[in-house]
Amino acid sequence: MRLQNKIAVVTGGATGIGAATAMMYAREGAKVVIADVNESDGTATVQSIEEKGGTAKFVRTDVSQEPDVAALVEAVQESFGRLDVLVTCAGILLGAAIRIDQFEADAWDKVIRVNLRGTFLCTKHAVPLMEKSGGGVIVLIASGAGVTGPSASVAYGASKGGVRGLGFTLKHQVDPLNIRVHVVCPGNLNTPLKLRAIAEIAERGGESPEAAVAAARSSLFSPEVVAKALTDLASDAGANAEDLVFTK
Repeated sequence: MRLQNKIAVVTGGATGIGAATAMMYAREGAKVVIADVNESDGTATVQSIEEKGGTAKFVRTDVSQEPDVAALVEAVQESFGRLDVLVTCAGILLGAAIRIDQFEADAWDKVIRVNLRGTFLCTKHAVPLMEKSGGGVIVLIASGAGVTGPSASVAYGASKGGVRGLGFTLKHQVDPLNIRVHVVCPGNLNTPLKLRAIAEIAERGGESPEAAVAAARSSLFSPEVVAKALTDLASDAGANAEDLVFTK
């Protein structure tokens, strides 16, 4: 198993890419800590991992709140004594298809706090424990939106472009600590975030949200596609991977 005895934190691990990644990491031998505000789905993901013989723990965490993130890393240290992998999947999308002059500042702030500030805070608090552990791997989840093309939401696109910028700088800062950094840009995935955005756009256009979601499902890829890439990056083989990884 490629991640045997690795300690991994997956933020946003209750659903979508995060849940798929947490389950795949556990199958590859990692002990996984799922950090999310979604307690019901997070607990269900932990249960699913344990039923298959894996090791997992849920820690309720609002990644936009520094005390929550500090408590998360402290819980990891107390439970496992080390941290080998951090994957920052936690993210939200608000204001799909809303023009910038009509975009609410509160919605902008919420997206930036979770997607960009949350990524910053998780990395900030993870790095010292990784350094004590002798190194590790940080995988930042950005998006094709805001990196190679536009987003349905001005705030989401800006936040993911910011994550990419953070990755540029972070990589060089932590390389001397034996910490690898990868930025992954997924797209067109069958996740709750994507489906909600599709439904929201349809509703604003006067169309049926249910019909739009149903029509889109056949063209969307499974989150397991990204989970596989994230597993490769967290393994020793990931040392030879490009800094920026694009997935379908």
